[in-house]
Amino acid sequence: MKGLAISTGFAAAVVTVIMFKILDFFQFIKWDPVGFSDTFNVLKDSNVFIKWGILFLFVWAASIVLYYISLLFMKIPVAITSIALGLLIAFALEWIILDASTIEKTIKKMSIPFICIVILATRFLMESAIFHAQDKPLSK
Repeated sequence: MKGLAISTGFAAAVVTVIMFKILDFFQFIKWDPVGFSDTFNVLKDSNVFIKWGILFLFVWAASIVLYYISLLFMKIPVAITSIALGLLIAFALEWIILDASTIEKTIKKMSIPFICIVILATRFLMESAIFHAQDKPLSK
C-alpha cells in the first residue's frame, strides 16, 4: 500500500502544481504560488523552476499525508468528506497565504478556482485511498 500512496500522491501533486501554474498564468489568484521564497527569504535569487520543484515536493508530501488521513474516513461517504476537508484545507491555505487579519477579509479575497482545485485534489486522493484499502489489489 506504500507504493500506491506514493504514486497516487505523485499524480495528485503533478496535476495540482500544473493547475496552480495555470491559475497563476491567467491571474485567477492574486498571490504567487511560489511567493514563499520571498516571504521566508529562502531561495530568493534562485531559478523559478527550483521554486516550483520545491512547491511540488511540498504538495507531494502533503498528498501522501492526506492519502493516509483519508483512510480514517472510510465509513463516511467520500463526496461529503472530500468537500468538507477540501474546503477546510483551501480556507486554511488562503488564510495563511493572504495573511488576512479577520475571517471576513479572507472570505472576500478567496479564489473560487483555487478552492475547486483543492477540492478536486482532495476528492481524488480520498477516493483512491478508500478504493485501494477496500480492494487491496496487491494482496490478492
